[in-house]
Amino acid sequence: MRARVTLLATVACVGGVLEALAADPRRTIDVSRILDAGPPVVAPRDGASTSTPADPPPLVERSQWVFDLRWDRGDVWLLAVRGLELAAAQETPRAMGRFALELFEGPALIERVRFDFPLLGAVEPDASVSLTGRLRTRIGVIFPATKRGTRLELLDRATNRRWSLPWPPSPPSGSGDAGSALQGT
Repeated sequence: MRARVTLLATVACVGGVLEALAADPRRTIDVSRILDAGPPVVAPRDGASTSTPADPPPLVERSQWVFDLRWDRGDVWLLAVRGLELAAAQETPRAMGRFALELFEGPALIERVRFDFPLLGAVEPDASVSLTGRLRTRIGVIFPATKRGTRLELLDRATNRRWSLPWPPSPPSGSGDAGSALQGT
C-alpha cells in the first residue's frame, strides 16, 4: 500500500512538472536586473583600481604624536599636538574610518591612520535629519612620530576634502590658544 501511494505521488509530481514546462509562460522574469553587477570592471594597467592609494606598510615607532582634533559644525580645528612615549615600539594599527591622517614623502604615501569623529557618521545625501551641521565633537588621534615625511594631511573620505596639518608638528608653547582652524582644499 505504501509503495502504491509513493508511486502515485511521484507520477503526479512528474505530470505537474511536465505540464508546467509545456504551458505558455504567463510572464517573463528578467533575471539580468537581479544578477547584473554592472559593466565589467577593467583594472588599470598600473595595477591601481582607485585613485586612493592602498595603505602603506605600518610604521613601527615608540614615539607617537597625539593630534587633538575637533569637528565644529563642519569645520575641523587642530586644538593641540602633544608627544607620547610608549613602553615599546609598536606598529600603527589599521582600522576603517571616514577620516584619515595621511603622511606623504614627496608624492608617496608613507603612513595612513584612519579614524572617525564620535557621533559623526558617513554623509547620507537622502537623510531627512542630519546632525553634521550642528555637531561639535572631539577626538585624539595617535600618529607615529617618524622622522620621515614632508607633508601631513587630514582627509574626509566622504566629501574628499583635505586639510594641511603641520609636519613635523611642534608641541604647543602653552600660549593658551583655543586651537586653529584648518584650511581645507
